[in-house]
Amino acid sequence: MSSLRVVSAGLDLMAESIEAQGVTTTRVDWSPPAGGDPDALVPLAAAYADPAIDAAIADAVVRLQAAQPHLISAGRAGDLIPGLEGRMILHAGPPIEWERRCVPQRLAAAGACVLEGWAEDLDAGLALLESGDVEMAPAHSLGSAGAMAGIISPSAAAWHVRDEVSGIDAWTPFNDGPGDAFWLGVGGPEAVERQRRMAEVVAPAFAAALTSHGPLDIFGLLAQGLAMGDDCHMRHQATTMLLMRELLPAMAEETPEKVAETARMVGTNGHFALTITIAAARTALESIRGIGPSSVVTFISRNGVDAAVQIAGLPDEWFLAPAPLVGDPLYRPGYSDDDAAGDIGDSALVECCGLGAAASAASPAVAAFLGGGLADAVAGTHEMDAICIAESERFGLPVLDGRGTPLGVDARAVVDLGYGPTVNTGILHARDGGQIGAGIARVPVAPFQQALVRLLESRPAA
Repeated sequence: MSSLRVVSAGLDLMAESIEAQGVTTTRVDWSPPAGGDPDALVPLAAAYADPAIDAAIADAVVRLQAAQPHLISAGRAGDLIPGLEGRMILHAGPPIEWERRCVPQRLAAAGACVLEGWAEDLDAGLALLESGDVEMAPAHSLGSAGAMAGIISPSAAAWHVRDEVSGIDAWTPFNDGPGDAFWLGVGGPEAVERQRRMAEVVAPAFAAALTSHGPLDIFGLLAQGLAMGDDCHMRHQATTMLLMRELLPAMAEETPEKVAETARMVGTNGHFALTITIAAARTALESIRGIGPSSVVTFISRNGVDAAVQIAGLPDEWFLAPAPLVGDPLYRPGYSDDDAAGDIGDSALVECCGLGAAASAASPAVAAFLGGGLADAVAGTHEMDAICIAESERFGLPVLDGRGTPLGVDARAVVDLGYGPTVNTGILHARDGGQIGAGIARVPVAPFQQALVRLLESRPAA
């Protein structure tokens, strides 16, 4: 018996009983594909066996690796975003009726009504929105995306990003920082005033700097940020400093009177570069929409109530499930799950592009913030490895000898392994708005399974 070696796959009970008899046992962490669910196994097997899906995925990888998003300009959202006109406000997440919309998004949208001069105060803004006199539309419907509440109104400051390879454009609001801010579901006077200053001072300063400097390579900036400890989702301190290093000289030359206020606002906002990252990811992922029967995920979008997923092979269809609470939460004192809104924002685009949770190993500081360490950060990246299709050629991980971050979430792998992408994100107060914590959200599996079934239904009969 001393020479006997056993490999045990699956249940620990079997391994334990063999080990109790003194036999050396190697445990393999295994579970049935799709959790053994026959309703999921049939389409999963068909999707893995379809060579056209494999070919479309390979094409998608080539395009994702080739994407070169550049920061083009900044200005008023109404001047930059085609179709954002009249009384219209954009929001993060899929479409949703006012009655179901989460409170943080309602409050931020009401603040936008005050910013635009459509309402005198927050209560009047809420009444205006409830009446339907102001149209609310998903940001993605106009080529845009935003963090958390993701509110964009015509007078808000916005960025313009373009992928130099595909020519695809995307727009995103300026990140308005900590505390009272639209993106965090607060629409009060301080949040409105901050929006005004960004539109009147900060956006024109960056617009002038970009005109002088020329388009800025965003992925190049983010790659440097990863090497300096950012995950480029929950942590953007290094990337924000790199952005200022690139553009501050031109800003000082072109608009010296705006430099001090701009520097103050950016200097107190470690998330300033976040929305630029989101827009860059959107342009890259948009370049693979409509590629054959590809099962690569192109959009993950949450509004605090619903979580929606889109895949490349079904560019005009969305698949929904209830938005979960953010997991592994670290709450500010006095708060708990009872106070938390559901997962919200378009920022999970970055996880689909090799950043955020996919790049956890680059940022032990994020893991430490959430109560973990370097091993947890590396484990987060490896977990994303299992549901992704490639390693990024742009984003390296110094702690893992420079290997690329996991790139391109495959809906097949999500269904196979039974877990969705993780998302490093904040937590908003469900009733009052404002940030009360942060954690790691898990995108539900159900939308990926729905998408896979629908993808197979759309395939020509054999």
